[in-house]
Amino acid sequence: MKVLGFGVDFKGKPLFAPVAGKEFEQQLMAALKRNAVRVRKSARATSVGFSYRSAIKRKVVDMGDPRQAGWSYLVQHKDPQREDYERILAPLARERGMADPAAPLLFDEEGPDEWLDWINDSYYSRRLEGKTPPHYILIVGGPERVPFRFQSLLDTVASVGRLAFDNVDDLSQYVSKVLRLEKADEPTVTREALFFAPDGGPDDPTHFSRRYMVEPMATHVEKDLSFNVRRLVGNQATKQNLVEALKTQRPALVYTASHGLGALGESEETQKRYNGAVCCQRSGGLTMDDLFSGDDVPKDEPFLEGSVFFQFACFGYGTPAQSDYAHWLDGVPKKYGKSDFVAHLPKRLLAHPRGPIAFVGHLDTAFLHAFADPEMPEILDRWHTRIEPFLAAVDRLLADGQASALAMEDMAHRYTICNTLITNTYDRERRGKVKWTPKERASFLDNWITRSDAQNYMVFGDPAARLSIPA
Repeated sequence: MKVLGFGVDFKGKPLFAPVAGKEFEQQLMAALKRNAVRVRKSARATSVGFSYRSAIKRKVVDMGDPRQAGWSYLVQHKDPQREDYERILAPLARERGMADPAAPLLFDEEGPDEWLDWINDSYYSRRLEGKTPPHYILIVGGPERVPFRFQSLLDTVASVGRLAFDNVDDLSQYVSKVLRLEKADEPTVTREALFFAPDGGPDDPTHFSRRYMVEPMATHVEKDLSFNVRRLVGNQATKQNLVEALKTQRPALVYTASHGLGALGESEETQKRYNGAVCCQRSGGLTMDDLFSGDDVPKDEPFLEGSVFFQFACFGYGTPAQSDYAHWLDGVPKKYGKSDFVAHLPKRLLAHPRGPIAFVGHLDTAFLHAFADPEMPEILDRWHTRIEPFLAAVDRLLADGQASALAMEDMAHRYTICNTLITNTYDRERRGKVKWTPKERASFLDNWITRSDAQNYMVFGDPAARLSIPA
């Protein structure tokens, strides 16, 4: 078995060479001890969050209604733009039922060791004041203010989104757009979905994401949810076809599965502009004509107004300065760049005054093994548990009309469960209870990749924003 990673560089070459399963397993087991404290803390925090979310659900509360479940936004307490954020977000905060729009949650912790303390002291402690901690939390500001990893942790406790634009005018346009669309007499989207999936051949992970993720998902949405579906897969998944479809159609959901560009080694400016761009079907080396990036989002015409854009690709949501995988694996770059940043494409899409309301994407690189085993693809009958969080997200967005961040709940649960399983594996090994059989090794690899993948799916946009779809 080989573990395949998504992502290509500007030359179209894979960012990570395929790794033999046994070698991958050996690296993980060797790294388990030195990462045990980090994983244990994360497991404890996510388990508490999972229990809290379950307790809230037992109450007679409509979790899909931010006025009942609670909504707030979070800013870094020293953010120099805090007053602008409070002013711009006030109309949205009032619409969501926030008691005092000028009293956001304040993030003031310096490092990961204090994040659990923040959740206990600034979030759960509200119960001691007779208040219900808000279930929907909108992080405002980039990862240099509120780290990506904190967002992942908080997402196991609440339904979380983020807005981080290059200027406050973009934030203002997004807020106005969301409020306008929610009050509109008619939906701006049609009862359609667009699925896009290039295929680089049997040796490339995009072959499996097309065949075992996108194509069955498209069939499900068409037959079971009664949506009109357009498929751009394989040789049809060109940039030209994608751009034309996005400009001329009004789908409620756009779902892409592809390589994401990783401009590693390029300038910071280039990385911030193109990392995470959708790598479309190509016949040879990668060129700009094969990349769908933020540069391709028009400024002066409607573009996916009111829709949700779901991108399965490396770096689609953003790029960390240091990969979380570097703690575990050899051969992974110790540094991706100078700093963490949100990708350009989601910022351009949501800043568009007549663009999408939410974007779901992946931070860091992604592994095929998170949803498919290339040597046993037949296990992906309809539906295998590996693909379930993706299916659940699509169903909740399209069939249930759930809020964008609430639709990703199963992904947060997957992160929580896998954290616990990895911690339990370490504890059993310390007691001499683990016999590292091939089956045990494969199970550990599965849990680790699934955990790392699940923690990196994030929502860009108001977590309570939802699709308005014609009946």
